[in-house]
Amino acid sequence: MKAYIDERSMGAGKTYDAIERLVTDKCKALFITERIESFDEVESTISKASMRHGVKPIVRRIHAGDLQWSNSVSREIEELPDFFRDADHVIVIASHQAMLRSNLGNFHGWRIVVDEVPQLLDFENLRTHLDADFFETHYQLTAFDEGWSSVTPTRVGESVTVADVQSDDSHRHLAVFHRRVMDASRPDTRRVVVCNLSDWAMMADRSVKWCWASVFSFGELAAFDRVEMLGNRFRRDVGCEIAQVLDLDDIEWVTLPAPQPREFFHRHVHIHYFSDVRSSSLTFFTDPAGQKTLREIGEFLAMQMPAVGSIWSANAKARTSLAPQPAHGLATANYLNPRQAGTNLHKAASSAAMIYAAKPCPNLRTLLKCLKIDTDKWAQSVEHETILQFATRTSVRDPGNASPVHIWVFDRKQALYLKRYFDDLAHVTAHMERVENGPVIPREGKRGPKETVRTPAEHVAHKDEKRARDAERKRLARARQKAAKEALRAA
Repeated sequence: MKAYIDERSMGAGKTYDAIERLVTDKCKALFITERIESFDEVESTISKASMRHGVKPIVRRIHAGDLQWSNSVSREIEELPDFFRDADHVIVIASHQAMLRSNLGNFHGWRIVVDEVPQLLDFENLRTHLDADFFETHYQLTAFDEGWSSVTPTRVGESVTVADVQSDDSHRHLAVFHRRVMDASRPDTRRVVVCNLSDWAMMADRSVKWCWASVFSFGELAAFDRVEMLGNRFRRDVGCEIAQVLDLDDIEWVTLPAPQPREFFHRHVHIHYFSDVRSSSLTFFTDPAGQKTLREIGEFLAMQMPAVGSIWSANAKARTSLAPQPAHGLATANYLNPRQAGTNLHKAASSAAMIYAAKPCPNLRTLLKCLKIDTDKWAQSVEHETILQFATRTSVRDPGNASPVHIWVFDRKQALYLKRYFDDLAHVTAHMERVENGPVIPREGKRGPKETVRTPAEHVAHKDEKRARDAERKRLARARQKAAKEALRAA
């Protein structure tokens, strides 16, 4: 399968150029964007391009709030080829999530453009201690690697459809899992679904949290006449790297020819970070010391960032601490959700702050180890890249704006990732420094007690350790009894 790719830097015009191609070449196309919130912006860009070129393509948008003939986003997408079979110029806007959940096998004669890197990895942590019999009946396990198993349906499982699972109130949360397992069981597939259990009985202990993983297969786009992927460093994303292990489809990547590069005014980017003694983490953001630190960071940033021309973001669990009250901390009016890829709406802003964490959970770390992928790679693709996407929504993406840009992040690693990116841009001089006279970041300390939750591997190790302790306790008890008897005989 051939896929065209545009990995130019942010602000280079990847989305604009792709829309120009869809407008000037009369075709039927899916335009896949990350967020439903960006649909208006994409449609506006299509409308302006159409007016410039004197064409009138049919433009549709599909999301849950705008369904026309179906009660399902995926079903409405799957029926597009038949609905528009007599049309010659159609552009349909849909989200990453809709693409990942739809069957795209009937789109012969269509194009697809995927704007920004989708979340290719399906990954779920589950506690299902009452469901061991259900899994035993419907799915079978085969050793994969490093304590992980591949999952395929049993004969009973093969008779259960995804619709059957979705209509069952107690199991509808397994609909995506069942779809992926059924996809992996097709004779022509090269996908695999894996989980970190070697026996379904292991889930019966309520302290065990297990997980499963799979990836969206690029091969699912094979029906399209042309596939275009847009995204800075697309192929270096951790999802793409995992896909290369769990999905063996051969992709011929063809770099799209770059149009005449935009001329940017030179500007300075100042990257500020708060901590060089600890990394960002949701655990820290939610404990009392972390919440106190976040309040202090919010108050500090409120004095540094102008009320107009600023944007900020944070994890949901950190947001309220950074802006606890209207009179304290960051202005709630300037808050944006963390994921802002693909938008130009904030390019007048020259100040941005993002206090964010996205580290892999224990089960995910074991998957990365199994796939021989460094956990730092995950942090770069999921945490650091999200911060970079947010930081580049600012005036740094505006060719005609030479204003200095100020960006605040939590830790040094995040700041260094941003600096390395900006150092590669000829029109940017990047500066990086730790915040002085700001909040004191406490070093990592001992965590308080929490609910016991173990991965399957930790559960096995815990049982082994418990058996060893019990054996040692019994040995010592027998030795004490023996010594007491010998003492009585001697008396």
